[in-house]
Amino acid sequence: MSEAGLFAHLGTGASHVCQCWSITRDDGVTFGFTDHDRPLAFDGITFLADSGLSARALAASSGLAVDNSEAVGLLQADVITAEDIRAG
Repeated sequence: MSEAGLFAHLGTGASHVCQCWSITRDDGVTFGFTDHDRPLAFDGITFLADSGLSARALAASSGLAVDNSEAVGLLQADVITAEDIRAG
């Protein structure tokens, strides 16, 4: 689908856009999170819903590219422990 086609489709209200984040530990294990209302899976990663994070674009260039963004909220996930954070 072209960029113009995607914008037209999103304009119908039949679809919504969500953000997905992946975090990779130093040992190579990857965790996925999304602000969608249900889990999503693609590129070999399952992105868990209800992580407590939401994203907002701070600056965007033309098209769908975002120059920078930030995640807002508190990451809530049973799959990441305090020991995981301390270990990198």
